[in-house]
Amino acid sequence: MMRHALLILLLALGFSAPAQADVFLLGDFTIQQGMEPGSFDLSASVPSVLASDKPLGLPDGCHEASRDKLTESVMTRYSITIACDRSIQADDAIVTPWPVDGATFLSTATGTRVQQALQSDGDSLSLPIGEVAARTRTLPQVAVEYTWQGIVHILGGWDHLAFVLCLCLLAHGRFLLLLVTTFTIGHSLSLALAFFDVVKVPVPPVEAVIALSIAFMAREAIRARDDEMTDPRRRYRQLAVVAGFGLLHGLGFATVLRELGVAPGERLSGLLFFNGGVELGQLIFVLCVLAIMKLASLFDYDRAVRQAALYGAGIVGCFWMIERVVGFTMGAA
Repeated sequence: MMRHALLILLLALGFSAPAQADVFLLGDFTIQQGMEPGSFDLSASVPSVLASDKPLGLPDGCHEASRDKLTESVMTRYSITIACDRSIQADDAIVTPWPVDGATFLSTATGTRVQQALQSDGDSLSLPIGEVAARTRTLPQVAVEYTWQGIVHILGGWDHLAFVLCLCLLAHGRFLLLLVTTFTIGHSLSLALAFFDVVKVPVPPVEAVIALSIAFMAREAIRARDDEMTDPRRRYRQLAVVAGFGLLHGLGFATVLRELGVAPGERLSGLLFFNGGVELGQLIFVLCVLAIMKLASLFDYDRAVRQAALYGAGIVGCFWMIERVVGFTMGAA
């Protein structure tokens, strides 16, 4: 059993890649009329992991006149001049070669300022440069889009999942349900407050404390004894701690939702459905953890798996905290 526990711990360390609050690969695009007649200046900012020098898909009668590229630590920025021998039509669009998950798009190509959020079409993103007004979507379309983004975010957010994992291994039964509900209420509240700019907190320190919360909760679960879990004072303290950490995790969720470039008319509905997607993804993860622990108990490995998972989560949480603190202190210097 110790060999199995050690193997799980090593796997956890091996996959201890940087965990950011933002797990989406987001882009930012701006197009405006150029200095010369019939020319347009496109500015594109995409994650460096998606950077590509493939050509743009341009409307008929248009071609690239020049392209400049600047690669920074995590983002690559393009400045592209496009020349057209005709005026922009309403259905004209530029197809980009960068498979971002979504993007914000600002266009003044038609002389009208149009700002909107865009979603990718698989391996590309289409920029509707001919539109003179932001697209409007029905409530079902908004619901599907933001619910899915919430699910993807929580299931791809290793730091948030590591915290929930510790909750699953700390308690069981009704008290586990109460802990998860408290965490949900906490991050739902701070998500709303941060998204509507009622609360403004710098992102890097929040991410560092989120990582610290994983290590703290892993330690709490490791030290927990069955005879102490029924103590009301201990339960109240754990609920208060989980509620506080939930508020911090919600600030991380708000960062993603804000950077997705939610359209002004979709802010409330986008918030509600994104948060619902986060909760649905969290429920899926909790059920998976409980199923794995049940399966491990059938082979009498549940104790070894629990210990390995908690020690792995605690070590990875400490690693992420140090990495994030070093990252933002060096950036500030």
